[in-house]
Amino acid sequence: MDSISKTLFDLNKTDHFDQVFENLDCSSKTIQNKLFEKCEFKRCNFDKASLLNCRFVDCEFAHCALNTTIITNSAFSDVVFDNSKMMGINWPPAKWPQIRLSGLISFYSCNISHSNFFGMNLSEVNIQDCKAIDADFREADLSRSNLTNTDFHQSLFIRTKLTEADFSGAINYSIDMTLNDVKKATFTFPDCINLLQHFEIQINGLPGACSQD
Repeated sequence: MDSISKTLFDLNKTDHFDQVFENLDCSSKTIQNKLFEKCEFKRCNFDKASLLNCRFVDCEFAHCALNTTIITNSAFSDVVFDNSKMMGINWPPAKWPQIRLSGLISFYSCNISHSNFFGMNLSEVNIQDCKAIDADFREADLSRSNLTNTDFHQSLFIRTKLTEADFSGAINYSIDMTLNDVKKATFTFPDCINLLQHFEIQINGLPGACSQD
């Protein structure tokens, strides 16, 4: 791979293949009409940047900052975000539903708090070991997703499809089972007790495990 360090990539170049970008400062810049394929972004800063009409294919972002990045009409295919801070992103204006997020993007050990995924197709997405505080998943499809060990404090789940979703080890979620489809979803004790809070019931003598038939 060719490596580009500490400088902004060539703004006049449309396509970037098999390149490593390190320590780039793209904060508050507009990046448009670009194709990135098999590229790696390491310790790059995209805070408040605008990604317009871009496409990322088989790329990885590691230890990057993408807080409040504006993503418009841009597509992600087989993209991994690892140990990155990407709070406050409004995802729906990206290139959906023509190219859906589901199964094409993964978040590992990222902070995606205060982000909006309203109404998006996120089936089979990976959101593992993340902070997803105050995120909006209303009316999204999270079926068969891997949401393990993620903190969902104050995140919104309303009319969300969670069938076969794996919440193992996840914490602080508040999911009303009368408003969301949780068939065959997986939860772990003790946080699964949160699923009962919307029923206004009192539980005495909690068992050492929690399961659903």
